[in-house]
Amino acid sequence: MVRVIFLVMFVQLAGPVIAANESTDKAEVLPQGSELINLNGHSLHIRKLGNPIISKPYLLLLSGPTDNWHSDSGWWALAQNVLAEDYYTVAIDRAGHSWSEPVAKPSYQQFGKDVSSYIRQQREPVIIVAFASSNLSLHMAMQDTEATQYIKGAVLIDPDVLTDHSINHYSTETERYREGWQEIEQYITSGQYDENIQQKIIAEKEHLKTIIPEAFENHMDWDYYEAVEAIRNTRSFQLEKFRETTHYRNDLLQAKKHPLPESLPLVVIDSDFETAYLPKIEDESVKASIVQWRDEGRDWFFKLAQNSQCGAYWPLESQEHLIMMEQPELITRAVEKLLLCE
Repeated sequence: MVRVIFLVMFVQLAGPVIAANESTDKAEVLPQGSELINLNGHSLHIRKLGNPIISKPYLLLLSGPTDNWHSDSGWWALAQNVLAEDYYTVAIDRAGHSWSEPVAKPSYQQFGKDVSSYIRQQREPVIIVAFASSNLSLHMAMQDTEATQYIKGAVLIDPDVLTDHSINHYSTETERYREGWQEIEQYITSGQYDENIQQKIIAEKEHLKTIIPEAFENHMDWDYYEAVEAIRNTRSFQLEKFRETTHYRNDLLQAKKHPLPESLPLVVIDSDFETAYLPKIEDESVKASIVQWRDEGRDWFFKLAQNSQCGAYWPLESQEHLIMMEQPELITRAVEKLLLCE
């Protein structure tokens, strides 16, 4: 996940409050390829692209967060189209994200159970492609012995680093959210966050326009991205997004207790996005924490791949976190590498 959060929750915003767009029935506007399925007593949004009769493992795409904690299938709006040319793909959204139904205690652990339930239902070989913190759900899903027999490998893109320092680095901010939850809830529901989040959403989209390669512009589904973007712009979603973060430290600690098995084929893609934060930060202690987290991550990822019976570690010079948008062809190559492990 992104470990540096440029979010000031308790600063009053200047200017008039802009009311967030509140959808009354998100299910009525599902995009093409999307559907809602029931897993473990709640509905989750999935998006299917590609030919389901292709005789290969299907790809299950999991999203993690970037700077603003947006963590939904909008981040797959380009790469899923690229991957679907050769594979059957399913992007799945965690409870409370995109069109998925909220649950009382959203977490990566809870989503890990949903992922394993979906895999058991499909009863087909699968490769999981997990971006950022969604690797935590993979750790949980791998505890289901029936589901693991179908999981043929995983591509991890900038996964969370499960070392003591990195866990503390990730969760310092979210522990403040947990401890001050009532104040955060009031801040969002009162509309004080509306203008701020709209500015962040606009900036996200503008950033995407700068990183998508010309060769893949036709693969970018802006209609889908904008449909997800509209949900991000609701107060109800912002509440669910931050509610999930209050369970984040426990998710990290539980994942650390359940390491990935050596039998799982892995490709770990490691961008250098952490370095991009350093020029923006004045606090030397924060800089030192980022450097330690980045360096620990390189070692941890290498060992993760080394310990796998069929693993690969791919470090990148790119300082872009959204590798799915910048280098979608790299994911195709990673899947091809995993297929050679069989």
